[in-house]
Amino acid sequence: MTNKTKQLLAYIIKNYTQISITSLMKLSYIIDLVHISKTNKQISDFKYVRYTYGPFSYEIYDYLKSLIDCGVVIDSSDFTPMGDEFIIYRFNSDNEDFSFKDLDEEEIKTIDEVLDKLRGYGVRALTELAYRTKPMKKIGAKIGDKKNLNAELDLKAE
Repeated sequence: MTNKTKQLLAYIIKNYTQISITSLMKLSYIIDLVHISKTNKQISDFKYVRYTYGPFSYEIYDYLKSLIDCGVVIDSSDFTPMGDEFIIYRFNSDNEDFSFKDLDEEEIKTIDEVLDKLRGYGVRALTELAYRTKPMKKIGAKIGDKKNLNAELDLKAE
């Protein structure tokens, strides 16, 4: 588990109000793709796979648990209009001294650009956007199908 990936998730949660696991994962993926296109380097250490609702990394749960356990992030339940329960994550404002020092200036700039451009995108819009990316297209993934489920995504796909 790297501090940089932990700080990336905390930074996204701090700057994107009440985020779900699905939105957090899609934003992390898109941020990594954008940063790779600029610098040829990924910010997180996530290995993304094609999952039912798009790009996914199993490691995100360990990172979130660590952030919750040390009080940086707070998780709470919310409900969809249909009554389905889901978890949302918020940055703990009591933890304003949490350091983002492992994220360099260029990485922060990429994260801010992506968050600014995608602010207001819901889970569905982020998922649709993720399915239109080159790594997802390369494996032939389409919303609703199960083709190449759990296949590792090549973030440098052309």
